[in-house]
Amino acid sequence: MLAVVASTALAAETQPTAGRTEAEQAVRGAVAAYRQALDQQDVDAIVSFWTPEADYVDQLGRVYKIHAGLTQAKKLAQEGMHIAHLAPKTETLGIRLVTPDVAIEDGSFERIGALAGPAPQGRYTTVWVKRDGHWLIDGVRETPMHLEDSSDAIDDLGWMIGEWVAEGPHATAEISCSWGKDESYIVTQLKMKPVVGEPFSATQVIGWDPSQQKIRSFMFDSRGGFNEGQWVNEGDGWIVRSVESHPNGKRTASTKIYSRVDDNTALWESIDDDVAGQAGAELRLRITRKQPQK
Repeated sequence: MLAVVASTALAAETQPTAGRTEAEQAVRGAVAAYRQALDQQDVDAIVSFWTPEADYVDQLGRVYKIHAGLTQAKKLAQEGMHIAHLAPKTETLGIRLVTPDVAIEDGSFERIGALAGPAPQGRYTTVWVKRDGHWLIDGVRETPMHLEDSSDAIDDLGWMIGEWVAEGPHATAEISCSWGKDESYIVTQLKMKPVVGEPFSATQVIGWDPSQQKIRSFMFDSRGGFNEGQWVNEGDGWIVRSVESHPNGKRTASTKIYSRVDDNTALWESIDDDVAGQAGAELRLRITRKQPQK
């Protein structure tokens, strides 16, 4: 979550200081202070910049309640687990005072942490409100990310190729990733051993869908389940919004997050599960390559 809200940080100045109103300069001062809190990864300071009811809608349309999300981010940081780190390069395109106590900020961002290929880009709108003399963020809306316009986008996932083992508090797994014909897609073989429940296996195919201009994945598992996902590059990791159909007819909407630590280590998380309208369990695994690359 800390990584997600980082994309609201606004660093660039695009308008000369002269001519700005006092209120606009105060908003820009709040922007700079918020950026500093993000750079220092000070969760308590970051929280202080958001109103209690603030929300964030990312480029996939997911809605986050900021205070709940940052509380979870702080817990994950203490456990040594984290969501893919984002390094957005941002530019403020304009700030408009709607009322003396409400400001609208429009800007653009670029995920400069992207591993390969053109960096994803997009736009955002931030609503700032003045409360008790302080400018706070009340909401952020992000436009869809821009992915590469060809099947070369799948090359960004090339680091996954190889044999892996995964461990977490609730499961262990063996994962094998290999290129399909002409390296146009990736085939993943998974063997999962939950602490509770029966082991199962799955086969996943990841590739570029030219009709939707997105990376998509399809997975079938030995329990009779099916999973479909859409992938978005998020700095040094990937966010996958997926929907799973279970043998009993229930459907699960979840967000998978792949965070690349280095060539031989990654973190995998499944969050925001929603099973038939009810919150589901979360799962986290640390993935290491069987034969580390030098």
